[in-house]
Amino acid sequence: MLIAQITDFHVGRIIETDSGSIDLFDRLKDTVKHLIELDPKPDMIVVSGDISNHGNIEDYQRTKSLLDTIEIPYLVMPGNHDSRDNLRELFGDRGYLPLSGEFLQYTVEKFPLRLVMLDSLVKGHHHGMICEERLEWLNHTLQEQPDRPTLVFMHHPPADLGLPYQDSINCRNGSQLKEVIRSHPQVLGVACGHTHRDSIANWANTVLFVTPSATFSYGLQMKPIDDINPRFEPACIRLFCWGEDTGLVSHLSFVGKYPDGLTEGVPTPASN
Repeated sequence: MLIAQITDFHVGRIIETDSGSIDLFDRLKDTVKHLIELDPKPDMIVVSGDISNHGNIEDYQRTKSLLDTIEIPYLVMPGNHDSRDNLRELFGDRGYLPLSGEFLQYTVEKFPLRLVMLDSLVKGHHHGMICEERLEWLNHTLQEQPDRPTLVFMHHPPADLGLPYQDSINCRNGSQLKEVIRSHPQVLGVACGHTHRDSIANWANTVLFVTPSATFSYGLQMKPIDDINPRFEPACIRLFCWGEDTGLVSHLSFVGKYPDGLTEGVPTPASN
């Protein structure tokens, strides 16, 4: 099976650059076109949070209309910029989101690789948290099928990545989550977004994948800073390939065509 992960659209945000205004919805259009043109096509797309920049119902509506043009099943989950209530209202008819309870977390059972979607949103804050209720849900969910290969998705990385700005708003209780994950060896990986950069880490006896944004990046800033400016490096999607012989393999796929290298056609960095 082939899974595409796309993350951190921030639809509704317009970023001013020296080259002019850039509407992130237009950047998302490019990513959707890239997904449509993939060959082979993914079996499933996971949208791992920060779909809207402000949680507005109108931004979810236009994003949903755009994603529907891909004609590949997709799953959504919340990031720190998202509204659980509006996600339920717009995507609840797809049959996978829980329609009751506080958290938007669930499993997908129809593929040979089991998918577990974990809600790390803390309402009103940029950092994440997996509270006791969510930890118990995850532990129970993983105990149900201990021999089935599993991939966990969440928005906030649960480990420090050597990026002080992003690490300050990661999943705050990653050490508790680590103990749950490491006790379930069927978990082949944990896939996140949030940082707008690509990172891979050894964590909890598995692999932590942090996927770049589908619309804009933050620079590689490995020393403490007060704020960080957007950059328009090529947008990315992550592909997860699963096979019984190969296990889990991950690839980055850059949005766009760059015959002369990835710097070709990259807009001027923003200053806001």
